[in-house]
Amino acid sequence: MQHIGTQRMETQRLVLRRFEINDAAALYTNWASSADTVTFMRMPPHQSADDTRAFVQSIIDNYEKTDTYRWAIVLKENNEPIGFIGLTVLSEYDETGDFGYSVGKAYWNYGYTTEALAAVLRYGLEKAGFNRLEAYHSIRNMASGRVMQKCGLTYEGRARQKYRSNLGFEDSDMYAIIKEDIEKVPKT
Repeated sequence: MQHIGTQRMETQRLVLRRFEINDAAALYTNWASSADTVTFMRMPPHQSADDTRAFVQSIIDNYEKTDTYRWAIVLKENNEPIGFIGLTVLSEYDETGDFGYSVGKAYWNYGYTTEALAAVLRYGLEKAGFNRLEAYHSIRNMASGRVMQKCGLTYEGRARQKYRSNLGFEDSDMYAIIKEDIEKVPKT
């Protein structure tokens, strides 16, 4: 693998860039304060912009590591951060990672998450040297599964009680893509 860290990317409508501490207020409003947005996540909604500031700072503190891949999802039209997306190394030896993403509820159903994920998958497989990228979503969050399908990932099965969300233990559908399937990922 060739760890290159979090580098700026642009898609048709988005900028994916490193988080900045000044993003905290907008991220709190647009994403982190909404119970709907974090329903299927492990973290509760943030209670204040200070909670979001601490979250952003924890990400910023890890940027010195070249195996850190965490982007703010920012709308080009108004420079507004609306969520996050990232890759995590699962196994260096196997060149495998997983990914996660979340955007604020006001930005659902516009294709922003699909656009961001396609860019990050290409980045991970073509530039950072991952051979396999995988993820799972709660079976109660089918919209997340549709994002993965639109980005060319292959369904690999269901894992019972894979993780605990804010609602309790979640049965999850598993998806993955390997480097040789990169042509399935939409170009952004």
